[in-house]
Amino acid sequence: MHWYISVLVWLALGPLAVLGISIHDFSPEQVNQGIALRQRERTGGCRPEDAQIRKEWRELTQEERQQFTDAVRCLQSIPTTLADDLRQIYPGVQTRYDEFLATHINLTSVIHMTADFLAWHRYFTHTFEQDLKSKCQYTGSLPYWDWGLDAENPHLSVLFNGDEYSMGSNGAFIPNRDPAYWPSIHEYIPVGTGGGCVYEGPFSNYTINMGPIDGAGQKAVNYRFEHHPHCLKRDINPTVTRASVTFRHITELILSYDTIEWFQGVMQKDPRFSVPSVPYGVHRGGHVGVGMVMGDAAGSPGDPMFYLHHAQIDRVWTIWQGLDPDTRRHAIWGTHTIVDTPPTANMTLDDMIDFGFVSEPVQFRDLMDTLDGPFCYYYT
Repeated sequence: MHWYISVLVWLALGPLAVLGISIHDFSPEQVNQGIALRQRERTGGCRPEDAQIRKEWRELTQEERQQFTDAVRCLQSIPTTLADDLRQIYPGVQTRYDEFLATHINLTSVIHMTADFLAWHRYFTHTFEQDLKSKCQYTGSLPYWDWGLDAENPHLSVLFNGDEYSMGSNGAFIPNRDPAYWPSIHEYIPVGTGGGCVYEGPFSNYTINMGPIDGAGQKAVNYRFEHHPHCLKRDINPTVTRASVTFRHITELILSYDTIEWFQGVMQKDPRFSVPSVPYGVHRGGHVGVGMVMGDAAGSPGDPMFYLHHAQIDRVWTIWQGLDPDTRRHAIWGTHTIVDTPPTANMTLDDMIDFGFVSEPVQFRDLMDTLDGPFCYYYT
């Protein structure tokens, strides 16, 4: 199923000889992921042998899965440290986890269909991972969700079976529903297999403190940051995943688009890069495929599945970069506003990127390589 990864092996063997680097200096996995080729021109102190390995959920032991969800629940319980004046503006921010959610809500229009979409979410998820480690004693790495493994029947996935080693169940099934309208994209979303509150697993008693903001099938709050406690809802949707996140969709995205503008555009279903055979794009498809909270464009980090989904987005970008590292490692395209509305200047690698309550701003160029800058990880 992962045959597209083998392309990296073919590309890696020749250039390494020219560089005077032995392929035997690297593990097969490091060659497959393009890590061997990416050891040139690095300024950071990350060495492959020291790098954290991000694994697919099914590669984790049951104990490792539970350690991850325990750490997430820990972060959801740590009180916010926002100053009182900010608490007046952001009354829904109750916990450190909420600070991540509020940041994504606040910056939504400048981190989607923009030049920094991929880099912003790379650092956002990295910071989340680091908080799990530093604040909640998590010793593992952020897992990813390889959509292709579940695209045919996502509601049957081990991620959503509702046991103590899962990411929680589907939402409770609500019958007799019509397709829901998503106002911001002017589309109707097919009915899924749930629709109600998550009722089993680690997040069955989890309360989201903000939202809904912008999604299908949910009534938006009046003020984006108001304190609005509600359950985590899901509506896992095979119709969407079969049309958006199969291994064929992933492979075609990685191998069919040579420029960053088309790669990130098709990934996000950017209307400026429309492809008739791509009704959702893998980014939107993963979000809407889980549905409800995950299908909320602004409030999706309310569902912890957001972080596994975006780890996979980052993995797909990393694989794409590894196919032509000299050209793609620092490739960016676009402006700072969603579909350049309102029009703004093109972003450059010298720009500082805002991360709200999550961290201090970071320079764009430092976010382009998972083995450089603040990062030191790669994917299985």
